[in-house]
Amino acid sequence: MSCKNGRGLVKQAVSLRLDADGFAWLKKDGQGYQTRANRMLRERMLKDLEGR
Repeated sequence: MSCKNGRGLVKQAVSLRLDADGFAWLKKDGQGYQTRANRMLRERMLKDLEGR
């Protein structure tokens, strides 16, 4: 399943295996951990693409 977010970007539902401590760290601030994870991944992706 996929959907568009407020910026018109398509989101893809995925299954992802993470280290337990990393997952706990993401969830420690409560609701919105998936959005935070997506934001961190996007920031890293954009930084990587800038270096090319």
